[in-house]
Amino acid sequence: MGRRPLGIPSWLPWPGVRARAALGALIASAIAFSVIALWVEDSVHRQLLGRARERAGTAVENVQSKIPNSPDESYQDATYVVMTVDGRWLRSNKMFQVYETGAYRTGLVPFTPQDEVALDQEMTEHPDRVNPFGPITATFPPGLGPGPESSALKGRTLQFYRGVTNPLSSDQIAQYSGVVGLPNQSLTIYVMVDPQEADKTAAAVTSLLRYLAPAASLCVALTAWLVTGLALRPVESIRRRMAEIGDGAYHERVPVPPGRDRIARLAETTNDTLDQLERSLTEQRRLVADASHELRSPLAALRSSLEVPLAHPEQADWPAVAAGALAETERLQELADDLLLLARTEEAGRAGAQGAAGAVAREPGSVELHDLVAEQLAERAHLDRVPAYRFELAEATVPGREVLVGRLVRNLLDNAARHAGSTVTVRLRTADGWAELTVDDDGPGIPAADRERIFDRFVRLDTARNRAAGGAGLGLALVRTIAGTLGGSVAAEEPPVGRGAHLVVRLPLIGEAQGGS
Repeated sequence: MGRRPLGIPSWLPWPGVRARAALGALIASAIAFSVIALWVEDSVHRQLLGRARERAGTAVENVQSKIPNSPDESYQDATYVVMTVDGRWLRSNKMFQVYETGAYRTGLVPFTPQDEVALDQEMTEHPDRVNPFGPITATFPPGLGPGPESSALKGRTLQFYRGVTNPLSSDQIAQYSGVVGLPNQSLTIYVMVDPQEADKTAAAVTSLLRYLAPAASLCVALTAWLVTGLALRPVESIRRRMAEIGDGAYHERVPVPPGRDRIARLAETTNDTLDQLERSLTEQRRLVADASHELRSPLAALRSSLEVPLAHPEQADWPAVAAGALAETERLQELADDLLLLARTEEAGRAGAQGAAGAVAREPGSVELHDLVAEQLAERAHLDRVPAYRFELAEATVPGREVLVGRLVRNLLDNAARHAGSTVTVRLRTADGWAELTVDDDGPGIPAADRERIFDRFVRLDTARNRAAGGAGLGLALVRTIAGTLGGSVAAEEPPVGRGAHLVVRLPLIGEAQGGS
C-alpha cells in the first residue's frame, strides 16, 4: 500500500488515482471559474459604467447648450440638477424624491447645506476637490435617492459630471428657472452617472455564472475521470498480464501501448526485466537438471562401489574400495566446486553490470597475466612430459582477482592438454588496449557447428564423452563466464594451421579498464 498523506485518518478510505484526478480537477476548475466569474462581472460592470460616464458627459454639454432656452425640456431622461453659485437648485430632472403626505413629490427641491442631504454640501463646500471636467462623488443619505423609480440608488455614493455655463443675466436666469431677482452669474450643472444598467447587467452575468461555473466544474471533473480511466487502461492491461505471468506463464509479456510516454517505457522496462527473469529461470532449471544428471552417475558409481563389497565383505579388497570411493568423492567435490564458482561468478557479473548502469562489470584489482600463464606452464612442464608446451608471452596486466584469472588459464590449458596430440601452443599479445591469449592444440579440433556450443554448461563433444577423461563439461563454461565478468570475451576460432582447436580470450588491459570504469 502507498503512504497516506499526513492528517488523513486510517479509517477513511483513500481514493484511487481516478478519484484523486477528478477531485483535483474539480477543485482547480472551481477556483479558476470563480476567479473568471469575478473578473467577467467586474469587466462588464466597468465597461457599462464607462458608457454611462460617456452619456453623462454628453448630457452635461446638451443641458448646458439649452440654457436659457427650453426651460421645461429635459434631456433624454438624464438625471441632473442646475444650481446657482450659492447652492440653490434652479432645475432638476429625476434628481430627488421627497415623501410628503402619502405621495412622492419630484422636481425643484431647495436643498441647502443645513438639510440632511450631503449632495449639495459636497458640491458647494468643497469645490477644490472637484475636477470640472471629470466625475465627482456624492453620497445620498439613507432613504433618499434620485427619482421614485430609482429606489436601488438610495443611500449610495454616486458619480456626477459637472459643467459651468457662460455668465447669465438675471433675466436669462429668470427665463430659464422662473426665479426672479437672482444676480448675474454662471450656473453649475451636475449630471449623474447612472450605474443601474451596469448593476443590472453585472448582476445578470453573476447569476448566470453562478449556475454555469458549478456545472462546468463538474464537467471538467467528469472529463478528468474519463481521461484518467483511458490513460490507466494500459496499466490495467499490464496488471492483468502480470497476474497471468505470476501464475506460471513466464513466456508472456506485458502489452506495450503506442507512444513514448512513461507507461510505454514502464511496459518496456517490465518486459526487459521479465526477459532477464525468464533467462535466469531457464538457466537455473537447466543447471539443476544438468547438475542432477551429472551427479547421478558418480553417486551411482559410489553407491555401487560400496554396496558390492558390503554384500560380500569377505571377498572385498577394502583398500581398493576406499580408494575408489575417495576418487568418486573427489570428483563430486570438484563438480560441486565448479558449479559454485560458476554461480558466484555469474551473480557477480550481473550485480556489477547493474551497479554500473549497463557498463561492463570488472573485478577489482589487477593481475600480471604473463606471469600467471608462465607459472602454470612451468608447473605443467615439470609434471607432464606430454603434451609439450610452446609459448610466446608479452607483458600484460589485466583487471581481476588472481583466483579467477588463474582458473580461466587453468581451464584453457586443461582443455588443450586433454585433446592435444603432442603439442600445446600458448601466445599472449597486446594490441589496442586488449590482451589476447590464444591456446592452440594439435588434437582433433572442434567442428564449426559446435564452436559456440562448447561454452555451454555440461557440454562434451562426442570425442570427449568419457567422464573420467573429459570432465564434467564446466571448464569452458567457466572460461566464458569469468572472461565476461572481467569485461572480455572468449571464442573458438578457425585454427591458423587448419588442424586442432584455436581458443582466443580477449581481456582489457588494466589502463583501459580503469579508464572505462
